[in-house]
Amino acid sequence: MKKALWIAMFLPCFIMAQTVHKKVSALFIGNSYTYVNNLPLLCANLALANADTLVYDDNTPGGYTLNNHFTNVVTNTKINSKAWDYVIVQAQSQEPSFSPTQVYSQTLPYARKLDSLIKQNNSCTNTVFYETWGRKNGDASNCAVYPPVCTYLGMQNRLRQSYKKFADTCNAIMSPVGEAFKRSIALDPNLELYQGDESHPSLEGSYLAACVFYEVLFQKSVLSNTFISSVNSTTATFLQQVAHTVVTDSLAVWNLGINHPWADFSYNWVAGLNYNFVSNSQFFTNMWYFGDGGTSVVPTTNHFYPANGTYTVKHIVSNNCKTDSILKQVNISSTGIQTNNTNTPVSIYPNPARTNLFITGADNFENSNSRIEIKNILGQTVYEGQFSKIINIRHLINGLYNLKIYNDISTLKFQFIKSD
Repeated sequence: MKKALWIAMFLPCFIMAQTVHKKVSALFIGNSYTYVNNLPLLCANLALANADTLVYDDNTPGGYTLNNHFTNVVTNTKINSKAWDYVIVQAQSQEPSFSPTQVYSQTLPYARKLDSLIKQNNSCTNTVFYETWGRKNGDASNCAVYPPVCTYLGMQNRLRQSYKKFADTCNAIMSPVGEAFKRSIALDPNLELYQGDESHPSLEGSYLAACVFYEVLFQKSVLSNTFISSVNSTTATFLQQVAHTVVTDSLAVWNLGINHPWADFSYNWVAGLNYNFVSNSQFFTNMWYFGDGGTSVVPTTNHFYPANGTYTVKHIVSNNCKTDSILKQVNISSTGIQTNNTNTPVSIYPNPARTNLFITGADNFENSNSRIEIKNILGQTVYEGQFSKIINIRHLINGLYNLKIYNDISTLKFQFIKSD
């Protein structure tokens, strides 16, 4: 039920142009697939070109497995060196492509152990499993003992299945670099993503990986990024589009945004001055302030008010790492019948919307202290400004967005869909 609700709430949507600048710290744990072409530096340069900052470190000894990293002093020291935003974990290129029985007994346990080390250092660090790619013509060295890896697609499918298992088991993120390779190859098989060994990435392959990581780590679009390294500009544009499409088409699959709180609630009359309040964010810690001095910490609760009137209710939802809140003015009547209010109920239209979103009935928000905030499904603020009854949304990519209208007295939240 929890997974179904989350998928319903978090649908794909990024925006083409973003103004919110971010600073992210990340530790890359891997091997030569990360080391070749200096993937972390490529990611940092993509961030810098968009006025973002990636603070990073890495440990990438050649051929390292997850078991090797779990027992490696350098890896452990670097994990514990600071409260990272992300720790990226990349397995040896072949080990996740073996049979499920072998992966579950030999590799998955170390994915879990590394994730535990990461969480022990800082419970708010996001573990990111770096899904690599199938070898250009499959894994010839293991083909005889496990035929599914004899071809590129067979090996790629096993890598996807295993990395998805790692991410889901650890409640972690999956960075779908291998899926981006697959899409690029399908669209342009002549674009070489491999070095001559048909295993390690060319510069184009590493650039594609960096584009995927930029979107995953910064939760922003890589489209039109001006950093292209030594990649042909046309090719760079193509690879940016591939990365963007792969990440945004399946945000729920990659577990992006899975732990982001979003506060909202509803309330109903029970009897007399007894009202029932229901959190719409039931999987997070809840805190209620009912506007009359009363409080509660359970997601669904009844509250008795002392008298009829209008009260400002504050609802806060949080996990150990993030918090969101909402204010609503509620009209309390012992009969359950709401008195007429001089203000028309606030609404937004059209929904879905294509170019402009209109707000009606928001007379209480027409002052200099009122603001509007739009967030994508990952909790990233993509627009913030003073209140206006007309919002231009032409720059938004199709998908679901959260809209907040707020001032010192009240907060209203809506969801709307941007569509063509």
